[in-house]
Amino acid sequence: ATVLNAGIFVYQTWDFIFSLTIPEHSTFIMLSHHAAAAIMAYFSLEYQYIHHYAVYFGGCSEISSVFLVLCDLDVYFPSTPGSAYGTLIFACQVTFTFLFLFYRVIGWWKVSYHLWSDALYVLKGGQAELFRPGKSFILYLFLTLNVLLGFLQVYWFGLIVQKIVEVLSGA
Repeated sequence: ATVLNAGIFVYQTWDFIFSLTIPEHSTFIMLSHHAAAAIMAYFSLEYQYIHHYAVYFGGCSEISSVFLVLCDLDVYFPSTPGSAYGTLIFACQVTFTFLFLFYRVIGWWKVSYHLWSDALYVLKGGQAELFRPGKSFILYLFLTLNVLLGFLQVYWFGLIVQKIVEVLSGA
């Protein structure tokens, strides 16, 4: 998880900086997402908090991004419907949608429940302060960012559904 957190921190920091140069990526929402993920990875590394949750939130939830990158090929190299490349792009779009729903919406909230249960348990019981004196605020930060990022996943999935409806309706 330490290596994963380091990777998340580097990737999200790089993505934040790089997104500043791309108009459609330099929105408040995208930049906030990258900043929040980088901050969580940094604090997890610096203060040794919630490493095992980083495996899900920074690892598993990013699986759908692989297929999103492949879908983005179609933006720069448009496919012809019915071609092998067009079929590949369509398969990536479907796979991206299902993986996003599974990991970033359904799974996100399921794992978040456990994160909240664990965090509140150690905060209420005093273990957080015992093992990380003066650093309990980091757990509150994680919980806050977890909820904000969770709602962001739901918002993005709403945009995905909107696009699917648009495509299916022929608009």
